[in-house]
Amino acid sequence: MYPFRIVFGFITLAILAALLTPIALLRPKHRNNMGDICSAVSRVLFAYWGAKLEIENEERLSPEQPSILISNHQDTEDMFFAESIVRRGTVALGKWELLYIPFIGWLFFLAGNIVIKRAKKEKAQQALGLAAKIMREKNLSLLIFPEGTRNWGKPLPFKLGAFRLAIEAQAPIQPVCFSLRQHTMNYNKWHSGTVRVKCLEPISTQGLTQNDAVALANRCQKLMEAQCIEMTDALLKENGKQ
Repeated sequence: MYPFRIVFGFITLAILAALLTPIALLRPKHRNNMGDICSAVSRVLFAYWGAKLEIENEERLSPEQPSILISNHQDTEDMFFAESIVRRGTVALGKWELLYIPFIGWLFFLAGNIVIKRAKKEKAQQALGLAAKIMREKNLSLLIFPEGTRNWGKPLPFKLGAFRLAIEAQAPIQPVCFSLRQHTMNYNKWHSGTVRVKCLEPISTQGLTQNDAVALANRCQKLMEAQCIEMTDALLKENGKQ
C-alpha cells in the first residue's frame, strides 16, 4: 500500500500548494507566509497519513529573536512532516532544485523561503550572507537541515553553513529533533504512528567567531543524535515494540 500512499501523498501536497499559492501572490515573500501555509498543509497531511503529532517545548518554535532552527533530515517523508515545525516569522533554506517541482517548488519560492545552489560553493556562501541580512531586516528565523540531504536512517555529518550563518548573524541556534520514523512509523497502516518532536534548549552564539563553527556543529550534532535516539526508544517502549 505504501507506494500508492506516497504517490497520492505528493499529489495531495501539489494540490495544496496550488490552492494556497494565492496567499503568496497577494503578499509575495511576506514573513508570515510560510507559517500560515504550513499550518494548513500540516493539518491535512497528518490526517492523510493518519499520524499523531506530539511537540515538546513548542513555544521554542516561535523565538522572540531571529534564530536558526536546525532539524534532522531523515527521508522523503520529511516533505510531509517538516511543515509541523514552521511558525509565523520562520522561513526555510532549501536547494535550488526544489523550484523544478510544479506548484510545490513555485510556492516554496513565492512564500519567501531562501534557495541556494549547493553545487556552486561561492554562490552558496553569498546566499548565506544574504540570508543573514534578510534575517536581521525582516526579523526572521530560518529553518535549516544541517545534514544537507536525507540520511535514510544513518545520521550524516553536519555541514557548517547553518553554524557559520548563526555566528555571522549572532543568532541563537534552536535544535529541533524528530523521532526516527523508520523505526516508529508504518506507512502501510492507515494510522501510521506518532511523530514526536522535541525542541531542545537554544544555544547562544554571542561572542563566537567563525573559528568556533566546527566545534559548534559537532556539539549540536551530538546533542541531537542522542535526543533523537532517546525519543525513538521511548516511543517504541510505549507502543510495546521494545
